[in-house]
Amino acid sequence: MALTKQQSKRLIRGALGEIKSDLIISGGKFINVYSGEILDGVEVAVLDGRVCYVGANAQHARGGATEIFDASGLYVAPGFIDGHTHIGHYARPYENLESYLPRGTSAVVASCDELASVFGLRGVKFFLDEVERHPLRVYTLISMAAPQDPLLCNTAVFSNDEIAEALADPRILGMGEIVSWLRLIQCDEEILDRLALARRNGQIIHGHTAGARDQKLCAVATAGISSCHEPISFGDALERLRLGYWTMLREGSLRQDLDATLPRLISARANLQRLILVTDSMSPDDVEDRGHMDHVVRRAMALGLTPMQAIQAVTLSPATYCGLERDIGGIAPGRFADIALIDDLERCRVREVLVNGKVVARDGQSAVKRNSVKLPPDMLRRLQVTKPITPETFEIESPVAAPKIRAMELVNLTITTERILQFNAPAGILTVDSETDLLKVTVFDCHHGSPNVAFGYLKGFGARVGAVGLTTNLDENALMIVGRDDRDMARCANALLESGGGMAIVDKGQIMELLDFPFGGIFSLQSSGEVGAGLRRIQACLKKMGSSFDKPIFALSFLPFVTLPALRITARGLVHVKERRIVSLFVD
Repeated sequence: MALTKQQSKRLIRGALGEIKSDLIISGGKFINVYSGEILDGVEVAVLDGRVCYVGANAQHARGGATEIFDASGLYVAPGFIDGHTHIGHYARPYENLESYLPRGTSAVVASCDELASVFGLRGVKFFLDEVERHPLRVYTLISMAAPQDPLLCNTAVFSNDEIAEALADPRILGMGEIVSWLRLIQCDEEILDRLALARRNGQIIHGHTAGARDQKLCAVATAGISSCHEPISFGDALERLRLGYWTMLREGSLRQDLDATLPRLISARANLQRLILVTDSMSPDDVEDRGHMDHVVRRAMALGLTPMQAIQAVTLSPATYCGLERDIGGIAPGRFADIALIDDLERCRVREVLVNGKVVARDGQSAVKRNSVKLPPDMLRRLQVTKPITPETFEIESPVAAPKIRAMELVNLTITTERILQFNAPAGILTVDSETDLLKVTVFDCHHGSPNVAFGYLKGFGARVGAVGLTTNLDENALMIVGRDDRDMARCANALLESGGGMAIVDKGQIMELLDFPFGGIFSLQSSGEVGAGLRRIQACLKKMGSSFDKPIFALSFLPFVTLPALRITARGLVHVKERRIVSLFVD
């Protein structure tokens, strides 16, 4: 945010004491992320929401109306920055920001993929209006998930003109992660046009290079992709650092990569100046139970980073990468007075948070006066399918009596492999032995009036459940029903359609759990705490039914994600990821 001439004049005069400051912070231990020092005897003066003086004595800036903040016994640190995340699902964006703020997070760099995939550019505009009402700074990236891959996906679609319009909005920082890097290295004209536009604007372009190595990783970088948050091993992280990528390591709800990457980077004495710690998404239950960026800092310190290194990786490093270093990322003259006051550095226990020099959170609670936007009524409870859903909807006709089919087998929470299975279809309908660990997967387009319905099978989920359904899934946000009983699957689907979306579990005709997400099927209207409680119930129910995953619903969320190995499913059908094509359920 460029300073005006008048603002610059006031800050200059404030630094000299000619204009008295609004706030002086004295006492405490000052964490200087620029020099890498923790200093005693530093005072900070704030004027008009920005720091105007940092030094040994700010008395020259003290006036009769100046507030004095005694930070004795506290560490004075820059507000934390989540350099890559998603805040548009489960709870509404405003609620998510409310939950992050008391944890020391004062800024996030967020893609609005969820709203974009459902509502297109209108969803992006709603997101921008929503987040600017909250003091936590949101630097928004225009989504490339609309769609990630037009050959495979079924989301809302951005035109090039809409991308240009979004990038011209001063509230947009740059372009979101290019998940479909296969399209990029195949010189897809649409992606190249959009990247060229962002580069002409001098805007940042985030990357998502899962699985890319050597020549392919170099090819992606040549197009101007400057970061990657997908390293899941020491080798992945080191290769990206060596190739000049700003390398982001995740410790969020969907992925936790620090343990597999950070200790070996430290022992290898790699230069960590281009290391950024991120969440890539943190669900409301995890924020309440573990924290947000404070949790990431704690984990990094436990794995070997010094407190200074960990804090630099969530302050100065992301700010520098994003071109925001003149405004945020450290406590220095000219920067916003966004400050986390920490009473226990080793545990990263945040006592108070200031944004623009004003206390916005204290002792784990937000002090923000609510100012969220009114939700547009036509964005609520708008899910639809083209025909009634009955148990017969879930019957899969077979062309032969003993077909072979492709099944998705879970290798872990996020990765699948293709498994070829022999089936029976004596009456022309596929049947599954109720004792097997095999679930039917059905995906409906519920946003765009398409009649598409896709069928697949899932192995390795573990839960013996009649049906589990959800409308929050990467990046389709379609109506997906997984189960073993057609009647339960129909009831689950209709319950979600009636509630406008969300997550539901049905077994033996009974609705076991239902968490409503009536806004486009992607987030709740409840508080983040209430949403977190609902997510805990959903996860616990599936674990009780036999799933061995810590967060079972997330394994289902990844099934439509068409850029991770190996077999996926969208409303268009089964997706062979490596070949980037739709394949039949049946094997010839």
